[in-house]
Formats: sequence, structure tokens, C-alpha cells
Amino acid sequence: MSLVSAEGLSLSPLLDEAIVEEHARAGLKGEFMAMASRCEFLARPMQADSKAQGGQSVDERVAQAFDRAMAEVKRIEAKYNRFSESSVLTQLNCGAGDWQAIDEETLGLLRFAEHCYRLSQGKFDITAEPVLALWPFGVGESATPPSDCQICAALKCVGFERLIIEDLRLYLPDGMGIDLGGIAKEYAADKAIEILSRELPEYDLLVNLGGDMIASPGCEQPWQIGIEDPHKLDTPARVVTLKSGALATSGHSRRYLLHQGKRYGHIIDPGTGYPIIGAPLSVSVFAPQCVVAGMLATLAMLQGEVAEDFLSRQGAVHHIIRG
Repeated sequence: MSLVSAEGLSLSPLLDEAIVEEHARAGLKGEFMAMASRCEFLARPMQADSKAQGGQSVDERVAQAFDRAMAEVKRIEAKYNRFSESSVLTQLNCGAGDWQAIDEETLGLLRFAEHCYRLSQGKFDITAEPVLALWPFGVGESATPPSDCQICAALKCVGFERLIIEDLRLYLPDGMGIDLGGIAKEYAADKAIEILSRELPEYDLLVNLGGDMIASPGCEQPWQIGIEDPHKLDTPARVVTLKSGALATSGHSRRYLLHQGKRYGHIIDPGTGYPIIGAPLSVSVFAPQCVVAGMLATLAMLQGEVAEDFLSRQGAVHHIIRG
């Protein structure tokens, strides 16, 4: 039976199908929408005799932890959503041309984005927002790609090296914009698992934010994870086990633009303003943190034809699906 909290978290029982003992351990699953994705938290007790604490039922305690983790995910979404007029990110973009104060969290994400920019040799660039804003991905077949002139004009406002980041302030040149879409969801997954691991230490835990997921350290039983087949959506191309750490997938099987029979993937090359040529359909990467796994998966997509070589050089365990 499913219950929905006031915050929009849908709760339902979770039975571990991997355990076929007489007293299989029941857990709890929480589902919600955030960051334009279906998200879920899974909690499975490590011991069959898990007890309630502080007078609470087991389900009440898990549900409260889920609520707090979900609130953190939605806080990050609200703060860094470039489509929201009230977000911190939108305020930074609107303030381009002047020095602006930033907090420690934003500074940390900008420094991580700088690392991604260097590692990708400029292909991962959060200042590509002016170009990304031109592409109507997900609108449908009636959408039209931007013109060469529009892209050329937008590219003049792209370039991470033009940002100036000093302690807790940022200078974003006039006309430029920042998009943290390649980082924020994975960052939110890491923050959510921190909360759940702290509040539910006797549980095996899994956070799944739209396919980017992370398990609590040292799960007693591994989670069975399906990597989606881009040729047959909602069907796994491969099933892997995740006992700790993260698995993130980047791809364009669900986000693309179809115009006059031509398909444009949503992974944009900030150097050309057009979708990457020769990119795999999907790249899945294992890493200790979700933000690292997501960064490597996206960077591999941006490498196009040489995605495999890039991940091999990084020593990353990965799974790539091509067309």
C-alpha cells in the first residue's frame, strides 16, 4: 500500500527480492519528483530484528529520514535551477557584469566545475548556458534547431576562463550565464545519502535521482541495478551490482531534438554550439561519489568517438552503449 506525505513523498513497502530466506526483510521505498526526474530512496534493514527507536515505529523513522533527504534534494534544485526566476543561479546570471557575493556551497561547485573544465580540456563548460538556452530539447518534432547565426552570437558569451572567482565572490562578464545542470543532480544525490546514512546507520540505503545513484557504504546485500538499454527504453541492457559507491549515466536517449528526420542529442559541444558528433548513446560510470561518477560520464560523452579511451585513461570502471 502506498502513502503520500504532505511534501509529495510517496511511500511503499520494499521487499528484497534477492533474499529468499523464510523471513525475508521488508524495507521501505520513497518516491518523488525533483530535477525533472523520477527519484527514489530505498532502505532495507541490515538485521531482520531491527527495532524502533525513541518510541517511533520503524516506518515512521525511515519516512522522516526520507523527508529530510528529499528536502535537501529540493533545496539544491531550488537554489541552482536556471529555469527558476527565484534561484540563486538565476540571480547570478542576471547580475552578470558586476562582482557578486557567493556562499561556500556555490564556491565549492564552481571550483569543481573548474576542475571538470581543465580535465575535459574545455569541453565541460558551465558557461555554455547562452548556447544551451537556444536548443529546445524535449519540445517535440515541431521544434526547430537554432540558426548558425544564433549559435555564433551565443558562442561569443561562452568561456569558463573569463570567470573570475575570488574567495566568496564571483565576476561573471556581461552577457554570460552559468548552467550547473551537469553537476547539481549528482551533488544532490551525494548530500541525500549523507543524510540517510547518518540517520539510518542500520540500513542498506540507495539514492536514485533519475538514474544517477549512490549506495550507502558497505551495504550488507548489494543492490541490483539495471542500466537502461537506449535502444529499448525502460528495459535493462545490463544488470550490475552496487554494494557501495555511485553509478551515474549520461546519454541522449531521452533528451533530444528531432527535426525533419534528423536527431540532435542534448550533449552540446561548447566549442561549436552543436551536439557532440560521434557520442555514445549512453555512458555509465562507477565512482566513490555520485558527483565524480556523473562528471566522468558527462566528460566521456563530450569526447565523442574517443569516449572509451578517455575513461580508460582515467581508470574508471564503465559501461558504454553505442548506436
